[in-house]
Amino acid sequence: MKTFKEVAKIYKDQALRAINPGVPYSGYKTGSSKAIKTGKMYREIAQRNEPTRMFNQDKRSGKTTFTFTFSSPDYAQYVQYGTKKMGARPFAQLAAQSVEFKKAVNEVMNVEISKVLDDIFSDLTKMWESGGDNLSVS
Repeated sequence: MKTFKEVAKIYKDQALRAINPGVPYSGYKTGSSKAIKTGKMYREIAQRNEPTRMFNQDKRSGKTTFTFTFSSPDYAQYVQYGTKKMGARPFAQLAAQSVEFKKAVNEVMNVEISKVLDDIFSDLTKMWESGGDNLSVS
């Protein structure tokens, strides 16, 4: 069973893998997403995206947010989205589309959905029992 922290680490690893050495990507003329020359962007993205801080859960609403920080200045954004003189090398998109990331997200979401449903059925059971009825959920 995966945690949000593990999902964040998988995403970060997949994004860094897409930057260097690159994964097959037909949308760029070299056929690879490799986007590294000096390593500065790679190091900055690796340092700025600590898995323990990439997921945040609002205690009041229960809403979970995921944040991936590009390097600064805007160089990583130019690599990700391209410019009029350079095609995009969408390393963040490739990370989100990776099999490893999708599998990890599905595992976490199944656990989270189960928790929500358990809470809903527990509340319904209490409500019906307080009214004199009996509800059993299998």
